[in-house]
Amino acid sequence: MPYLNTHHLLMNLPVVQDYFARRSASDADLNIFFQDEHNLVLPGGRGVRRGCRRGTIPSIFDDQEKYQVRVVNERQYILSDIIVEYNIPNIINILKSKKFPKDIEKKIVYGPSIPFQYSSGVNRGIDVLTNIINTQEPRRKDLLDKLAGVVPGYRNVQGIYDLPGLRDLYQSAKIVVNPHQTWHHHSIEEFRVLPALSQGCIVISEDVPLRTRIPYHEYVIWCSYEEIPEVTADVLLNYDRVFDCIHGHSGLPELLTSMLTDFDKSMDEAITASRAPESEISTATRLWRQLRYRG
Repeated sequence: MPYLNTHHLLMNLPVVQDYFARRSASDADLNIFFQDEHNLVLPGGRGVRRGCRRGTIPSIFDDQEKYQVRVVNERQYILSDIIVEYNIPNIINILKSKKFPKDIEKKIVYGPSIPFQYSSGVNRGIDVLTNIINTQEPRRKDLLDKLAGVVPGYRNVQGIYDLPGLRDLYQSAKIVVNPHQTWHHHSIEEFRVLPALSQGCIVISEDVPLRTRIPYHEYVIWCSYEEIPEVTADVLLNYDRVFDCIHGHSGLPELLTSMLTDFDKSMDEAITASRAPESEISTATRLWRQLRYRG
């Protein structure tokens, strides 16, 4: 199976691999592209090309400011059979922008980052965890320093990227904190948030656009960047009560199972659409391809 743009931080890859392990060998020729970039980016953000389309989704800071639609590896949306997207807000941002024709939109599938079976074991030796790679990013460095000041049991753990190691790490943490890296890039960091939640962590995340469209949003504690240290200290103080609210017979395991079921259905539909004969591809799409990617 040709998987494109894979790496060790891709937490939805096992979900896709499991899907194809249960399907016909006739699908082995499909090109599957894994989209792993933020596309909800405010004007001025790094990695945004000149002429990037302005979207319709309002900023979490200012309703009058709109996120741009940052699409990296745009050519793969045309050449690949399936585009696996790691979060729903990214997909909504693209669809609402009308950036691609309908035929291309049908190839985009939300692949949830659920590489582990749900676990909520209670023997957790790390009070508060971050697993941020670049701790010198000014915005994150400032926050990590503040967390260390208010939570004596805070740790930032680096260098664990294999699935068994990440599973053990999340199973050892009470709280996982997720801040955005910059003031401009605001897609939810689902590669961190969802695996941690699935292993019994309480996840405190900086707010994100389109939060209520995220299937598991009710199980995450959302707050502003400035509030994170205070909220984290308060949640740790009331850990047992908050843990019981999120992981104690709350319906979270059933929700995660339903997300995987929905993924299977979405993949079935996208593969069927990708098999459509060229005669069924709209004239508008063929014209768009010619204009966008001549030669």
